[in-house]
Amino acid sequence: MPRTAARLLPAIAAVAAVAALAGCTGSPSRPVEDYAGEPKGVQPPASSAGGASWAVWLEDGDQLAIVLYGSSTCPPKVQNVTASSATEITATLAPAPGGICTRDFVPHTTVFSTPDRITKTGEVSVLLPDTTLKLPARQG
Repeated sequence: MPRTAARLLPAIAAVAAVAALAGCTGSPSRPVEDYAGEPKGVQPPASSAGGASWAVWLEDGDQLAIVLYGSSTCPPKVQNVTASSATEITATLAPAPGGICTRDFVPHTTVFSTPDRITKTGEVSVLLPDTTLKLPARQG
């Protein structure tokens, strides 16, 4: 093997490793819907009493909704979700809007298409900056 090619092998291996790892997380999914209130036709879990965040499968598991609570004029929103593994979704919050916000405390829902690599047979964790939400195994 020529000397130049031998020197390039470690660099090529490093680039390949980075590319393989980048493929593991997938690209972020943007919201398909974003609205005030809770998901329509869904009973909130008892754990959401008092304004705790929650998540639920929609459309037979083809979508997931994340419900956050906050001001109605400056609602907390999820900007995107990424499949971190087959059983874990990382949710990135949208930057907080500037300005004056009302002091009410209401739900706001952001809906996403479920990332392809998320399992249908096991529990899925949704990682938010300050909490982890659990979704049961999907049906369908």
